[in-house]
Amino acid sequence: MTVDVGAVSVVLNEGVDGAGPLRGASFVVKENIDVKGQVSTNGHPQWASTHAPAAANAQVVDRLLAAGARLVGKTHMDEMAYSLLGANPHFGTPINPAAPDRHPGGSSSGSAVAVAAGLVNFAIGTDTAGSCRAPAAFCGVFGFRSSHGAIPMGGVIPLAPSLDVIGWFARDLSQMAAVGEALLPHDADNGEFHRAVLLSDGFRGVETEFAAAAAPATDMLKSGPWQDGRLDEEFFKSALAHFRNLQAYEAWASHGAWISANHPAFGKGVEERFAIASKVTLDQKKAAEDFREEAKKRIDALFGDDGFLVMPTAPFRAPLLNESEEQLDAKRYQMMRLFLIASYFGLPQISLPLPANGEAPVALSFVGRRGADRRLIALAQRFCGKMKK
Repeated sequence: MTVDVGAVSVVLNEGVDGAGPLRGASFVVKENIDVKGQVSTNGHPQWASTHAPAAANAQVVDRLLAAGARLVGKTHMDEMAYSLLGANPHFGTPINPAAPDRHPGGSSSGSAVAVAAGLVNFAIGTDTAGSCRAPAAFCGVFGFRSSHGAIPMGGVIPLAPSLDVIGWFARDLSQMAAVGEALLPHDADNGEFHRAVLLSDGFRGVETEFAAAAAPATDMLKSGPWQDGRLDEEFFKSALAHFRNLQAYEAWASHGAWISANHPAFGKGVEERFAIASKVTLDQKKAAEDFREEAKKRIDALFGDDGFLVMPTAPFRAPLLNESEEQLDAKRYQMMRLFLIASYFGLPQISLPLPANGEAPVALSFVGRRGADRRLIALAQRFCGKMKK
């Protein structure tokens, strides 16, 4: 690793070349994923000082090593995985190789940056509410969020267990697919994706630059079977309120005892979110679960038998490093509005970088039915292949 972009926290050299779909590929993992003998910092020095080195690798690490990959480091992240920008007041902000004056996105910031900088072939992160999708979009690389429950989370520090999943980054889709081959179970059914459902609510209000960059891709999608999909603003308003309560309740259940015992200093944003989380009630959590169960019918209706959702990964380019807290909070809200669809309903999502033409990156996403992870990656491969012709 010769490029210093502030992405890597620990340099390692684990694994040997062997047979498997990832033979010879180098990778890094996020700092909330255990590597035997290393302390998982979870993005906070006080967490590191109050926890022992991992006694074993996380299950995802062992699977990748068994597939022939070589682990070369661990990567920086946002505090406790509870942010979307990539800034960390203790360990700094990794440099976005695609736009050094802009945020790299988080919380899997270092993993996305390591891939974008060409330090590794692929990188592993976690995604609860957009933590792989935001940095993939902002750094201009491919990013994937797996279906909830598709990949074992043993040895991964939780944030909100009913929402947490493994995700990964790569610079090309063949590498994305190879990682999927090593990690993903076979798809739950054999249904194919034939119909693009362009989510109008997601495209409403996007930056002019995004609309221009996305136009060739959306035009190609509209040359085949497609339809307009809508959920309406009232749905998003209610869904986001319930989603935030569920995430917050589970985050406090995961870390509240440690926070109360150690009184760690958090950066702005994370501190406020944990303060709010400490007050979310069990009734609010149950209401969020009830809403999800009922709202799932609307999401399923959008997919039908053969549909996949199309939306911006994020509705804008990465925020500038000098934007105000108020501007950043407003953009976080805009991102969460889109990210909650896959997160809340446990769906797989792949982020596809669009041609940037010298500007900061933007990305389009495909979202599939739960358990259709491999087919979603294959769909992205076919689509991107057509776009290159």
